[in-house]
Amino acid sequence: MLTIQSQLLTELSAALTVLLSTTKMLTIQSHLLTELSAALTVLLSTTKMLTIQSQLLTELSAALTVLLSTTKMLTIQSHFTDNFSGLLLSFL
Repeated sequence: MLTIQSQLLTELSAALTVLLSTTKMLTIQSHLLTELSAALTVLLSTTKMLTIQSQLLTELSAALTVLLSTTKMLTIQSHFTDNFSGLLLSFL
């Protein structure tokens, strides 16, 4: 009877050791998943910021294109006004 109890206690001890080892592994996995989640959150935030920056750069590019076009038009108008003034003065 004592031999059977001793064998059962040995098997129970082995089972508890496996359970403890499994629990430690699950704890480590849980910590790793928490860190991975934090890293993914940072990556998502960075991606959103880069998307916003890209949109702002696109809008800035459009605004600069309009400004360049306006500047060209003003330059053309200035040359036209200068030429027109010259013509009027020559007639006077």
